[in-house]
Amino acid sequence: MRGIKEALKQLAAICKKYSLSGSFNTLNDLDNAFPFNLPRSSDIDYLYKNYNPEKLKIETGFTPIKIHSVSELSKAQSGYEDLPNNYLVFGDDLGGGKPIIAVIDEGNTSVYASYDVIEPFKIAGSLSGFIFSLAELIDLVYGQYDIFDIADDNDEVKGEFIDELRKRIAPLIGNEGFNAFYDYFYG
Repeated sequence: MRGIKEALKQLAAICKKYSLSGSFNTLNDLDNAFPFNLPRSSDIDYLYKNYNPEKLKIETGFTPIKIHSVSELSKAQSGYEDLPNNYLVFGDDLGGGKPIIAVIDEGNTSVYASYDVIEPFKIAGSLSGFIFSLAELIDLVYGQYDIFDIADDNDEVKGEFIDELRKRIAPLIGNEGFNAFYDYFYG
């Protein structure tokens, strides 16, 4: 699996290519900026030190999501206090209620997600796998489907979109990971 550095570089390039709102900034003093009471890993530190997302909004064709900046992380945990201490909510849909969660466990950072009131479920075995998959999702949604053309006239996700998304993402996070990733974004 390619690493977090390459994944974030690809995500930033894709976001720039399609002129997504928001930006990525570097933080010189992450230790003072990162909330002391929240879990961290080397991958999370790399994300926020080198690619701190500011006002990053990502259209998915259905519900737009945001990836929180380091200054928003404390507030982002609000409403999710019942999650274990090693869970860090680092993304959500714009209205809240669909958290994207980094699960910090002995140096590894897997990514879970949830919606409604269901238990969080794993959507990627690593933060880099999630970031690579998100970059592919953006490239497909913005590049080939003009954002909102992923669904047919009955608001059903088009089969060809699902097939192309699977072809791009399953090699990154596996078939089971793809199914969970798809369920979170389009289920």
